[in-house]
Amino acid sequence: MSTGEQFLAAQIQPIRDEYHGSSSDEDDYAVVDLEESISQVETTPGLEKVISRLSQVSNTSNSQQHGGRSSSISRGNEHNIYAPYSSGVQPMELVEEGMETPPKKSTEYTERTIDMNGDSSYNDEMSYPEGGKQAWIVVLGSFLGLTACFGVFNSLGAIQAYVESNQLSDMSSSNVSWIFSIFIFLAFFLSVQSGPLFDAYGPYRLIIAGTLIHTTCLMLTSICTEFYQFVLAFGVGCGIGVSLMMTPLIAVVGHWFNQKRGVATGLASMGGSVGGIVFPIMLRNLYSKVGYGWAIRILGFISLTVLALSLLLIKPRGERTALKFKPKDLFDWSALKDLRYTFLIAGVFLLELGLLDGVTYLTSYCLAQGMSSSKAYLMLTLYNVTGIPGRWASGVAADKFGRFNTMIGFALMATIVIFAIWLPFGHSYGAMVAFTLVYGFFTGTVMSLTPVCCGQICKTKDYGKRYGMLYLFCSFAVLFGVPVSGLLIKGDNYDGLVALCGAAYFGAFLFLVAARYACVGFKILCKV
Repeated sequence: MSTGEQFLAAQIQPIRDEYHGSSSDEDDYAVVDLEESISQVETTPGLEKVISRLSQVSNTSNSQQHGGRSSSISRGNEHNIYAPYSSGVQPMELVEEGMETPPKKSTEYTERTIDMNGDSSYNDEMSYPEGGKQAWIVVLGSFLGLTACFGVFNSLGAIQAYVESNQLSDMSSSNVSWIFSIFIFLAFFLSVQSGPLFDAYGPYRLIIAGTLIHTTCLMLTSICTEFYQFVLAFGVGCGIGVSLMMTPLIAVVGHWFNQKRGVATGLASMGGSVGGIVFPIMLRNLYSKVGYGWAIRILGFISLTVLALSLLLIKPRGERTALKFKPKDLFDWSALKDLRYTFLIAGVFLLELGLLDGVTYLTSYCLAQGMSSSKAYLMLTLYNVTGIPGRWASGVAADKFGRFNTMIGFALMATIVIFAIWLPFGHSYGAMVAFTLVYGFFTGTVMSLTPVCCGQICKTKDYGKRYGMLYLFCSFAVLFGVPVSGLLIKGDNYDGLVALCGAAYFGAFLFLVAARYACVGFKILCKV
């Protein structure tokens, strides 16, 4: 028996064993047809050599040969990671005599689909509509929910500036900032718990619980007068509420989109920019008209309304009854062995540090430069205004040129504008307007592309857990980063703080480049 005959015989043996004793004539005929095809191998010129090569590849690869046809036939890979062929078994080149060599692709970018662990036996049951009425309704629901969650994130400067000048005027900026650092820390840190819960039970219970906790604690914040009260009501209470909602509101979009996930997530995350535009302007006007207490209460009522609408609009795809939540599922430390994921965590850690330092101290920085309160609050509004087209543009660019490629480019541009405009010319009102517009455009990618990049290198069933773990690490950047950064402020001199923001973005740029290298090596013209 020739090599080709031996190879084909080995391939049909599991099928023959599986159907042994079967009463189905159709199954018997299928096996007989395969057996008869062996004798035809050498009648086709060049086919014997091809099958011999396939036999060699089969013997050296780690393909799944045990478990019958169900494990050897893949229904589809898990996620798209755009990369050239990696090390290992390379595609066979048909260079045998008499056989035509297929032309090489002339496209600039090469797309390949693999899963995170390279497990070919893993079958992803999820398909992606990539659009349709229900899919875009889910995006709208996520948009509304993130208006309340990320809108508060982008309005922290407006709240801190008022509290620092009134209720807690006897405390330093660094001490007051602990209130808001605890809020952001818990929002990120506890998302590691909400991720697996979302994977197991879906978004509804988490969003309902988060809505009740967040809005109740906003009402309590409206009557706070002491530091510890602000810490408990806003820092701890609102932080826990947001942590329960943040992951499911983002992750549910991934149930409906894969190829267009960058655009869809970018559109949903625009809710944070809209909230960041509306809330600071609203609070500033309400402070003088109805007072601090009612200003925060109105913020709470608005949050309750948009979150309730969000709950009605979002819809996960499929019942995840097969997944059982266990405490050990909170952490998957083996994921850190994947350098792509580890470098992504480090990059996002520094991105969050630079972003939150800039947003938190932007208003107080402008006040320290002698600008009026109206101009200082305007900067926060301008930042969030340009964040809207920035998030949309980054989503489009991510789907066209690659998610990691886009995030790397935007991180580099944010670094440049900090060192080229903010640091040397920040004392000028015109320069600050220009800086804020450009800076807001390029930093919107942190919220919109981080979940997309994370989803690109993990399996759908693990997405909530991996995304939560990522922000578990990032939470420490904001817990200590913002207060410690405040120590760099010397009176009205913010140069140390500004330099730290720029250094954080540059460090993030380097780690994201490292994550890209872990994906595809030194391939430059590659969609990643």
